[in-house]
Amino acid sequence: MDMPGHGDHGGHGGHDGTRPMCAMNMALNWSTENVCVLFDFWRITSGMSLVFSCAAVFALGYLYELSRTRVRSWELAQLAGRARLETPLVADSLGRSARWMRAVMYGLLVAYSYSLMLIFMTYNGFLILAVIGGAIAGHYAYATDALGAVRGANCH
Repeated sequence: MDMPGHGDHGGHGGHDGTRPMCAMNMALNWSTENVCVLFDFWRITSGMSLVFSCAAVFALGYLYELSRTRVRSWELAQLAGRARLETPLVADSLGRSARWMRAVMYGLLVAYSYSLMLIFMTYNGFLILAVIGGAIAGHYAYATDALGAVRGANCH
């Protein structure tokens, strides 16, 4: 049954008839054609765009670990500068503006982690390996505390 105003989409072509729709796979795949990464304009259409996309995804995973480490360092510096011995709650030992800043940074890290999760959920093996490789390299480079591996990923 045709919906009024929608017409035939001509075999899954784009709305303008020139670009095919993004491939949507729900199983592990190694596709190198028509894979959209987060946005319609970030599309893998060839071997070269796959290489560039994997490099970009690797960098995103690596920079996520850097971001987490920087936020943790900032938090520790805030606590060291404002610690009150009589207050057992961490949130109470931070000033109001520092708590807001910490909340905003947390929200940005959550959005960043969800973006990496969405890349992972393309189920494209090349992109999955790039996310994991970037996370490993970033963790190796930046996680210098004793509890680094215990932190886990933040894909709520």
